[in-house]
Amino acid sequence: MKNLFKKYLWVFEFFGAAVILAFGIMALAMPGILLVILGLTFIIFGIFRIIPLLKTTPDKLLKIIYIIEIALTVIVGVVLLIEGRKGDESELGNLFGYLVGGVLYLRALVHFFATSVRKEPSDYWKFFAHVGAFTIGTIILAKGNFEEKTLAIILLVLAIISALFISFSGYKHYKNNRYEMLAKEQIKKVKIKEKEEVIEDPLPEKEDVILPNREQDEKQDEVVS
Repeated sequence: MKNLFKKYLWVFEFFGAAVILAFGIMALAMPGILLVILGLTFIIFGIFRIIPLLKTTPDKLLKIIYIIEIALTVIVGVVLLIEGRKGDESELGNLFGYLVGGVLYLRALVHFFATSVRKEPSDYWKFFAHVGAFTIGTIILAKGNFEEKTLAIILLVLAIISALFISFSGYKHYKNNRYEMLAKEQIKKVKIKEKEEVIEDPLPEKEDVILPNREQDEKQDEVVS
């Protein structure tokens, strides 16, 4: 199964690139869908983190902070989901920017508090990801008039870039797959040709064996005697 997936990885990459690009276009053309997807993302991101966080966090203060952060994230997700279902009748306006920017800013703030003050373990990827979340969240909150259309344009640009990278990766995997098939076919033809050209060693020719005539031998013996 693993080899099959690796062999046809290019199919999934091309399909994924098309889905990402379609998402970026739909997000710009239909802001309501953007709100729904963003709302579901916040809800899932909040709910599926709560149990692992509470079970692996011995610090009681951090547990309380995590619960508050997750609760606020889920609430924002529900608000965006409800407003997204209204479609063009959504009246979030500038509140959209404050909600999204607030979630990003809060996530980064909690992370840095946990790692620097409460000595929560972390790594480089988490650090830089939360630096980005803190920066973007701060910009959105400071700007004040961040709306769905602005985010949709940003997502469309990111979708185009991601689709290009994934498509290029799919192109390379498809090309490698074709060359691999060609190489196997050439090897198969060479083996068949080698079998046809096998020369067998000729068998030695049989020579006629002359057996002595018994009667003549007996007569010769009588004459001699």
